[in-house]
Amino acid sequence: MSAGAVVGLVGCGHIGTMYAEHLDALGPHKVVCVDADRARAEKLARGAAARTVAESVEELLAEGCDAALVTAATTSHPELVDALIEAGVPTLCEKPLAVDLARTEALGTRAEELGVPLWVGFQRHFDPGFADLQARTAGGELGRVHLLRLVSHDVSMPPLARLRESGSIFTDLMLHDFDMVRWLTGRRIVQVVADGAALSGAGLAEIGDFDTVTAAVRLDDGALAVLSAGRWQPVGYDVRAEVLGESGNLEAGLTGAQPPGAGSVPTARFRGYWDRFTTAYREQVRAFLAEAAGGPATATAGGWRDSHEALRCALAAERSARAGSVPVTL
Repeated sequence: MSAGAVVGLVGCGHIGTMYAEHLDALGPHKVVCVDADRARAEKLARGAAARTVAESVEELLAEGCDAALVTAATTSHPELVDALIEAGVPTLCEKPLAVDLARTEALGTRAEELGVPLWVGFQRHFDPGFADLQARTAGGELGRVHLLRLVSHDVSMPPLARLRESGSIFTDLMLHDFDMVRWLTGRRIVQVVADGAALSGAGLAEIGDFDTVTAAVRLDDGALAVLSAGRWQPVGYDVRAEVLGESGNLEAGLTGAQPPGAGSVPTARFRGYWDRFTTAYREQVRAFLAEAAGGPATATAGGWRDSHEALRCALAAERSARAGSVPVTL
């Protein structure tokens, strides 16, 4: 993207701050910060000379925008993305694109009609370890895939206010894993059985959510996957995947882990998504800006269909867990 390009950053909280740092590193371009809380946008803008503030998305569009990253609250994604794609602005939206399937499809098909690039922030596609795992699995190194094991555990529970806006742990945290199952295997999930518990998260019961969940899924070729996710991991942010096939197994995401001895505690891995996936986020933003500037489409990118399918599975898992681990066929 040219030095005079304008990139809108819509949402200036923690993840917006992370994206701003990646944008600065990939510059030079102008970053315009937009947030419902103007003081938060102004604070982020003060962090670098190339950042300025706009009062709203409407002001951002009126002043001119070449690309936009949406990192605001999940419930605001549809309205913000709709305004940006209608204006013809290439958009990278944090996952999920929307919290319901119909709205996800409506936004995605409209972007396709308009010919506007619309990415969804499944940054794991750009992680070197996961990308290598996907390429080797797709290349047939394992033969037929039999089983996948995926783990996604936060260090600590996010604020309850954010959880109220982001959907359940299935549609927020485990959404990445449902996407990974599809991306790693190229197969469709056809059945989900899930369970959940609220063991340590104060206030979760009142919003009907969990802090510890599991899901067992069946793929359309008969392969199986076992997923776990949680809001508490004292030894550090923990995201891993293993694929077992008829001729071997491969894994990704164990960087920094040590085999524990009897009674020992593993050394800390990562503080959070921002340092575990630093390279992935940077490469995702780099590729998005290149496509937004007119470059070729990036096959690795997560799109609206990825968000739709992952959400479809996550909602099924949510129904299963709340119904007492009843199998849900998709």
